[in-house]
Amino acid sequence: MATAEIVGDGLRVRFSRWERIAVWREEITVPLARIRTVEQIGNPLARTRGGRIGMLVSGVVKVGIWGLGTGTRQLVSARRSGPALRIVLDGGEFGELLLSLPDAAELAEALKARA
Repeated sequence: MATAEIVGDGLRVRFSRWERIAVWREEITVPLARIRTVEQIGNPLARTRGGRIGMLVSGVVKVGIWGLGTGTRQLVSARRSGPALRIVLDGGEFGELLLSLPDAAELAEALKARA
């Protein structure tokens, strides 16, 4: 499962060893200034759209890059159960992050306070 934390003026997301294969990176750091909205969501698996590069276990987990051909690329590390965040970004490689995180509520509040 991915982890996320605020480090300085950025949000750093680190991926587990097996997730790294699907997202093609060990971590990503997004400047807080690029974060437009943060919302805690249920059923993050239903929020992906378009083509993908990554791993899909239908109804269980999605990890990779979604949104190919839609204009908004999504970096996804989502599971069917547990809390998740949808983070909409302004510019850059990805337009959205969809992340299942054990501390989603706390991180959402911290991000909203810093925005």
